[in-house]
Amino acid sequence: MVKVSALSILLFLISFIANSQDIIVKRNGKTIEGKVTEVGIDRVSYTISNEPKSAIFVIKKNELNRIEFANGQTVFINDQIGTGKRREEVSVNAEGFGRSQINFSPFKALDSGPGFGVSYEIQVDKKQYLGVILPFTITFPDRYNYLFDSGNTGRNEMFYFSPGLKIYPFGQRKVTYAVGPHIFTGFGQSYTTSTNYDPGTGVYTNVDRRTKNFRLGIIVNNYINFQITPKFQLGLNGGLGSRYIDRETTDLNVINRGGINITGEFNFNFGLRF
Repeated sequence: MVKVSALSILLFLISFIANSQDIIVKRNGKTIEGKVTEVGIDRVSYTISNEPKSAIFVIKKNELNRIEFANGQTVFINDQIGTGKRREEVSVNAEGFGRSQINFSPFKALDSGPGFGVSYEIQVDKKQYLGVILPFTITFPDRYNYLFDSGNTGRNEMFYFSPGLKIYPFGQRKVTYAVGPHIFTGFGQSYTTSTNYDPGTGVYTNVDRRTKNFRLGIIVNNYINFQITPKFQLGLNGGLGSRYIDRETTDLNVINRGGINITGEFNFNFGLRF
């Protein structure tokens, strides 16, 4: 009799274990009873029937809080996902790219002529998708003053200050693309020596005149940066825009080149990040 009772209890336990189910607990508190068949990278597969060919259902892991398996083991899905996120953030930050940059441009070309420049940039958000850049440029165009019949115009150094934004749509990488607008202001001056002839006296006299130049406009640049090391980089950029003010002021008059005038920029630079 004891043997029969023990055998009955054993069969009952085997049957209970065979029919026991896993419990899937969702983040909203709802539960699903079934049999988990697979725990993938981003989803969990399960069945709600013990039949061999029963339907398999799939649920995303980011909807789950935990899985309570029939054998007593509990797996918290959110902890695993959170760990994965932390590892990903550490991996990204491990590149060591600083938020600030100082770049030197040994060659820079604007529509006013070739030159050189220096710029400072800082990424203003933690993920480094947005930067503020402050470039300063000097160009050396040869300007010939057409106001006079004869004469020579001295070299006109143009000084540009062009604050702007840099948007990094793909974040910071070893090869990084950025785009952004600049508001540029340019100013400079040139000196002209002209020769005037007085028919009454037959005397030639030299007259020195000064021309002041001022420009204001907007340009949109496209950038490619090559991060050679976490601290050292090379870069190229090119852009197009418009000059809305292009004015020359002389001792005689003021010349305003009205309308929208197309302007451009090309730049090679190298610099440091910190």
